[in-house]
Amino acid sequence: MEATVATQLASHLTAQRKPLGQQVATRLLRTFPELTHSLRLEEHYTATDRLSQVAVERFSEVVRAILLFDLPALADKEIAWAQGVLPLRGVTYQHQSAMVRWFFEEVRRLALSPAEAALTRELEHYLLNLVNKAYNRS
Repeated sequence: MEATVATQLASHLTAQRKPLGQQVATRLLRTFPELTHSLRLEEHYTATDRLSQVAVERFSEVVRAILLFDLPALADKEIAWAQGVLPLRGVTYQHQSAMVRWFFEEVRRLALSPAEAALTRELEHYLLNLVNKAYNRS
């Protein structure tokens, strides 16, 4: 992974953290309304805000860390943890894989250079493969 491209992409993710989280969370809840039941909603959070915070923004931070440290393996433990814990709360393979795909779709809508767009496709492929392996869908 080329360091300059990775750093630029990480900067885009930092700048767009909230809007990306909201867009992906909205789409997830529209497609999978059952996710509302797996959230611990607090008075001052909507379902979209809560899902954005606990899932999409957290995922964005993992992607940023991968980019900044050039360590895709950082996601391995995160995905393994998610697969071990989240199904107990009703979160399925379909939910996880949709979040990864839709996150990167939204990222590619940003004003990215061709190299940044190529890097998003590479990361998306890597992370989807991890989700597939974690859920024995290889």
